[in-house]
Amino acid sequence: MKKVLFLLISVFAFATANAASSGIETAQKGDFNLGLMIGIPPVGDHWDADIPMVSLDGSWVISSGFINTSKFGQNGAIDLGFYYGTCLYSFDWNNGHQKGTNGLWQNALLFRSGFHFQFLKNLDTYAGAGVGVNIWSPTQDSDWKTDSKGAFSLYTGAKYYFSDMFGVKLEFAHDFNEDNLPVLSAGIALKF
Repeated sequence: MKKVLFLLISVFAFATANAASSGIETAQKGDFNLGLMIGIPPVGDHWDADIPMVSLDGSWVISSGFINTSKFGQNGAIDLGFYYGTCLYSFDWNNGHQKGTNGLWQNALLFRSGFHFQFLKNLDTYAGAGVGVNIWSPTQDSDWKTDSKGAFSLYTGAKYYFSDMFGVKLEFAHDFNEDNLPVLSAGIALKF
């Protein structure tokens, strides 16, 4: 998992350093963006991540080109969208008389809105906020009940597009309720 994440970050860094001259405009009104990412799950205490946070996000650009800059032209965009992430945790326990493994399946569902600004050709930088719910369900022989809590997050990231439709993305996030979102995620970005 760490090797895959390192590879994605390396590709993203190389692509950013060698920005193409084609000048792809990255966030225009009416665009639909889809992303698939793998993140480092925020495991704490004695929990182990059996499956890393895998997420799917989508957004629609509802407004663009409302900031006129001399260096970057008509810039700035706002999007509305969703985020769904899932991962599995487990931990082994031993109370002296019995041993076992408990597990949790986490699902995060957020509605998000972001602001985009293009500083370099083909590079879409963005930041925004999300609100939604985190749901934990027991797995294996756990006798816990399904639990849910509200989630509020801030995120920032960047997408580098190799073509009008395909790119890579890197995103940092912070969940203000128990840190249940991955701090770092990397993956692919598609634009329609």
